[in-house]
Amino acid sequence: MKSLNQYRGLILCIWIILLPFWDFGAGLFLGMAFILGCFSKTPVLKLLNLSLLPWSFFFLAIFGGFWTFSLDLKYLYRLLPFFLIPIAVSGHWRWVRSSLPIGGLILCLYLLSNSLFSFWENGDLSLIFYRELTGSLHQHIYLISYLSLGVVSIYEIRLRRIFQIIFFSIVLTTISLLGSKIGLFALLSAGIFYLKNIVSNFHRIHLVFLFFILGIFSLSQKFSDGRSLGHVFRPISAYWATGSVDTRIVQNTAAINIWGENFLFGVGQTKIQDELMIEYQNENYRFGLKRKSNVHNQILQYAATYGLLGLIWISLGFFLSYRINFLHFDSLQKRKAIVCIIFFGCLFITESFLERSLGISSAVLGWMWVACMDQDFIS
Repeated sequence: MKSLNQYRGLILCIWIILLPFWDFGAGLFLGMAFILGCFSKTPVLKLLNLSLLPWSFFFLAIFGGFWTFSLDLKYLYRLLPFFLIPIAVSGHWRWVRSSLPIGGLILCLYLLSNSLFSFWENGDLSLIFYRELTGSLHQHIYLISYLSLGVVSIYEIRLRRIFQIIFFSIVLTTISLLGSKIGLFALLSAGIFYLKNIVSNFHRIHLVFLFFILGIFSLSQKFSDGRSLGHVFRPISAYWATGSVDTRIVQNTAAINIWGENFLFGVGQTKIQDELMIEYQNENYRFGLKRKSNVHNQILQYAATYGLLGLIWISLGFFLSYRINFLHFDSLQKRKAIVCIIFFGCLFITESFLERSLGISSAVLGWMWVACMDQDFIS
């Protein structure tokens, strides 16, 4: 059994490292860790407590598919991390926590070296920022959520302070180069709340570091296409909408219209994108039609897809998870829960975050970071 646990831990490490690079390969290793997890001696009640919230999202897709008569097996396959991760990770959080900084560092070095090589070849400064930085990998907001998990993990690992500072410098520089306004805002907002001892003992070096990060972020806004905030100060027009704010207003309005016509049950997972295309066509929203954009708001995405019944389902999952997992937790554990809500809440209101595998995996890992107690770090 000890060797089985070690194999599962190694498989989980490989899964973590592959997550931002290769969806299919990461899925294979997650599946192997899940199979080994089924043979573990984790108490059933404890496993159910940890799994209740992510499983509520997965089973919403199943039952919501039935009540809307639109069950999509490909969509369910994409949602499998909701179901698999709690069992795969249970009792092995120590392995995951140790792997996240390694995976984050590998990702940062890959992005930075690739962008610098492209800049060396072409001399174009925009190649080291925003979408050009991510290349063929996931969008910047998903990579930021993955890197943020590495940040909280390295904070909890008892390394020498100099190594923590080096890691923070590399990761936060990469996040700044990625140029996501809401990503940086979510990270700073959640980080300030979690690391309140840093705020209460703020030194000049912290201020210098903060200005350095914000300076890099400002450069990413200047040299990246589509990062201008000019669209914020003009009337919203669906025809001309191409910015990060006006596009989301148009997309969210379309989702609200769809939900209003299917208030109780929603339109279903197989029909939501077609309904959005119809709304975009009616509004002559060229940008959304060209890119086949989703809602870019996870709450409204669920509302339009599963209706009020779906929102009640998820709310009940959150309520029961709180009652089971957090009602009697200590202040640190509750603070971690608030940090998780702040961080992912910011991402949920600006992205349909749970429509992609890396987004799902990041969110479930965030939940496991909150729910796993110290004793769960020992496999």
